[in-house]
Amino acid sequence: MNDESVSQVNVAAYYLAQKGYTYDKLCWMLAERQLLVQQDPNYNQENRIREKAAEIFFSGPAYDVLCYLISEIDIMMKLGKTR
Repeated sequence: MNDESVSQVNVAAYYLAQKGYTYDKLCWMLAERQLLVQQDPNYNQENRIREKAAEIFFSGPAYDVLCYLISEIDIMMKLGKTR
């Protein structure tokens, strides 16, 4: 990622954090995006998302890290730089 992309991710992560989503919701959001980017054939099945969200939850990333990772995937998808 170049400096501009990093800046976009930082801004997006800030605004996402300001929305005040619960930690569980952020884990769910990240799980959805990761499965989509990984082209998991079951990316839209609730049980698969729940499994992935639980993995994320129990790995214990900080709230701001979740916001950053979600924003990073969103920006990369927007720029067409995922797979």
